[in-house]
Amino acid sequence: MPHSSIEGNTAASADASSLAEFARSLRETRRSMPQTLDAILRTAITMIPGAVTGCITTVKKGERTVVASTDPVAEKLCRLQYELGEGPISTEVHHFDVVVAADLTDEDRWPRFAATAVEEGFKSLAAFQLYSNADDLGALVLYSDRPGAFHADAVTIGESLSAHAAIAMLSARDHEQFRTGLASRDIIGQAKGMIMERYDLDAVQAFELLAKLSQQQNLPLHLVARDLVETDHPTDSTF
Repeated sequence: MPHSSIEGNTAASADASSLAEFARSLRETRRSMPQTLDAILRTAITMIPGAVTGCITTVKKGERTVVASTDPVAEKLCRLQYELGEGPISTEVHHFDVVVAADLTDEDRWPRFAATAVEEGFKSLAAFQLYSNADDLGALVLYSDRPGAFHADAVTIGESLSAHAAIAMLSARDHEQFRTGLASRDIIGQAKGMIMERYDLDAVQAFELLAKLSQQQNLPLHLVARDLVETDHPTDSTF
């Protein structure tokens, strides 16, 4: 009996150490969103007992997106939940931190989705909420090829990993939005400068011209600016 206790403590320590290393790597290494998502999935499959495949999905302002997956089957099963309106993403992850289906061959909450998952060779799943508010949800969904794979210890590890993953995802998203904003302002500035030089306009007039072109073409301002800079041939038709 003492021997089992020692083994259990050793395993728990290893899990804690791995989670700490995962958290440090996400915090200390500046990754793009795709790189962050890939790291989350790889770590989840490695660390969470029973997990063999999985995906990360988001729902933002009604737009449902599978943002990462370990393989096409995992992506298919995540998309299927949206198509059928069945499964933990569509019905439960908004309200619960973790949703577990211990035996998909006998799952009456989502019968059509469960049947398809079984056909693909999966017997159980666990869905972890990464973050959630009124119009923004992130979820990690993992599948196993054996029933009862996601026991209490697996769920505990998954919850800890998901907490770190959520912080990393939101940080990467904010960083990419910031970089996109800087790039947009830079390209608009280039286009303004080009128009000012070519047509002897001041900064306000150049910006008003860009805004007018944006409205006429029904395109965002930064895309109009990008087209002008890339072609280096602003249209004269507006003058």
